[in-house]
Amino acid sequence: MAESIQQILTLSSELHNSRSLSKNDEDRHIYELVAVLRRSSHSILGEISLTNLSASEHTLPFLFALLYQVDLVRNRTGSSLPNDIEPGGWLWLRAVQFLGSFNGSQVSHVGREWCQLVQVFLFVAENTSKPFLAVRVLSKAILRMNRTQNTFDPLHPGFLRLCLLSKAYRYAIPILDRQISILPSSSESRDRSDYMPGSDDHAADRKSEATSTHGQLTHKDVAQYYLYGAMIYMALKEWDKAEHWLIIVISLPVANSVSKIMVEAFKKWVVVSLLKHGKIATPPRIISSHVMKIYQTVAKPYLSLADAFEKCDEQRLHNEVKLGRPVWRADLNLGLVDQLFEAYNLSLVLKLGRAFSALTTANVAEKASSSLNSAIRVESYVASLAMSGVLEARLLHLRVGQNSTMLRFPASMRSCAARRNGLRVELMDRGQALEVLSRGIRECNTDLGMGHESIDLVMKRQGWSAIMKNGMTKVNADDVVLGVEEDIMGDVS
Repeated sequence: MAESIQQILTLSSELHNSRSLSKNDEDRHIYELVAVLRRSSHSILGEISLTNLSASEHTLPFLFALLYQVDLVRNRTGSSLPNDIEPGGWLWLRAVQFLGSFNGSQVSHVGREWCQLVQVFLFVAENTSKPFLAVRVLSKAILRMNRTQNTFDPLHPGFLRLCLLSKAYRYAIPILDRQISILPSSSESRDRSDYMPGSDDHAADRKSEATSTHGQLTHKDVAQYYLYGAMIYMALKEWDKAEHWLIIVISLPVANSVSKIMVEAFKKWVVVSLLKHGKIATPPRIISSHVMKIYQTVAKPYLSLADAFEKCDEQRLHNEVKLGRPVWRADLNLGLVDQLFEAYNLSLVLKLGRAFSALTTANVAEKASSSLNSAIRVESYVASLAMSGVLEARLLHLRVGQNSTMLRFPASMRSCAARRNGLRVELMDRGQALEVLSRGIRECNTDLGMGHESIDLVMKRQGWSAIMKNGMTKVNADDVVLGVEEDIMGDVS
């Protein structure tokens, strides 16, 4: 038994210290070590001490021994959540140690075991109501696994869910900002197994080892990831990114019907569109008509709410929000819908700015919602928008003794002239570009002898004009071909 443990640790140390190995040689060593670990009995894995083992130097033995200890404790206690794996327990501490220092290139070859460990970690963190304790550790672990390639992992949705539960949104940003460029499929495993070194006797083992860290990727995993990511951006009020991620979800390809996750994303997309644009944005063209009909059928309360918002009907908007409160609460969108009143005021002021060059704050108060029912409140609200850069406007006090204030919209006064000047500049730029292109074509024609005069001269020299006028009956086609060949060879000589 001691000899087998020593063999495992020796292979692991050689792998850790072999800096000069080629990629194929390194893979061969990893496969050998994984094969030994997977063939090892429970008694051997139980003899591996996690206390004195370095997770960075002995990544794979540490991982296999840790999983064995977790299974052992669960079987012994008959509980899926024994004290030893709860936060503060000795196995929890060993898992934190591993996730903070493991070798990513080695773990990428044992995806099954990696997924098992992280799933245990996610389960414990969520069921002990302490998700924040796992968020920071998992954030660094996911980044460690994807240092060179931004590969989607089924564990991503679970991590984002923990971020939402713990309200630790900032820890998710480094993951979300890395654009996913690889969606693993089952074909990757087959392709990768083709070039794995080793004997044919262990072909099945090698193919199993090739399944990397991605596990079984499903449509639900992808939809959940982008929905959770959009919810995090919504919590941070980054409406641009939230809208983009929701569009990804509602645009996912479907066979016949849409999933519940996609319906939930569409409902959120309607509200986010109102918060960002003041109206429902144009849906992507990639969404088929029958899918849009399904969305519109199941999201009627949200579309009715949006209609009241777009028509600036404050009384109806209040009624829609009040009547639909059970719906918003059931969909977990109550907080999102409540933000519409603030967005309503902003949308109204922006619409007034597009329609008028100047207004008194009293005029704005007449048109604004009940929360801005006085000129003083309007002045304070507009001043906050102007100082935050959301609104380009100026507040001008009128004559002494008058309480009203004039609100001017410089952007609206210059909008027509600015658009006109912009179109003029764009037309001039395109005209110059066309002139440069035309000049270049003429120069190429001259250099290549493709001008009208050159073409006429060639036709006369080679008898093409006779062919064009009289046809092949009066001119021998062989003579014409011979003339072309002689002309080409003459240029070479």
